Amino acid sequence: MLTNEVKSSTGDEEAIIADKLRLVDTVQRLGIGYHFELEIEKSLEKVHDMGEDLFTNMDYKGTDLHHAALRFRLLRQQGFPTSQDGFRKLKNNEGKFKEWVSRDRQGLLSLYEASHLAFNGEDILEEALNFATKNLKSSSIHPHKADTISLQKQIDFALRFPAWKCVPRSLARHSIDFYSEDASQNQKLLTFAKMDFNIVQNLHQQELYEISG
Repeated sequence: MLTNEVKSSTGDEEAIIADKLRLVDTVQRLGIGYHFELEIEKSLEKVHDMGEDLFTNMDYKGTDLHHAALRFRLLRQQGFPTSQDGFRKLKNNEGKFKEWVSRDRQGLLSLYEASHLAFNGEDILEEALNFATKNLKSSSIHPHKADTISLQKQIDFALRFPAWKCVPRSLARHSIDFYSEDASQNQKLLTFAKMDFNIVQNLHQQELYEISG
């Protein structure tokens, strides 16, 4: 099912991988990833085997930060070997993050989420977490005109509950709300997620009733 949902308008390899990453992220956030564990594993294995070249040319006019950070996070949380080195390209010669990074709200949010999976001693990711947190908090107080309401809500939620640390059912409930406000989201997956959430919730309520009875 997941494979059939990946559609790239250009047929470009990088675009196809980006679509695949977005789909895996959406499925996991909606809380229905457990239905597609094998497909997710195979998809991410293919992405990993292709190497990091496709997502190491991060530049304001090149590969976007969102997909680079998303690739890193999804692979690392799945247990695939990943390196922080690609994020060095976000810094200038003075060792500071380039100005455009703070303006890329979607990319900054993805960098923030990815940075939470840093290992001890990964200084670039630690610095990235501090940088992203500071700038996202600033945007929360002073939203950018270009930011959609949905994106701003995601930023506000992530600052309190990063995806990696969030309780899955809570993340699913909030993701369903976010995606319901975004017409560009996959409506089939959203409908399935709503049904699945209600079914699981009813099962939990029934279990609690049986235990308490």
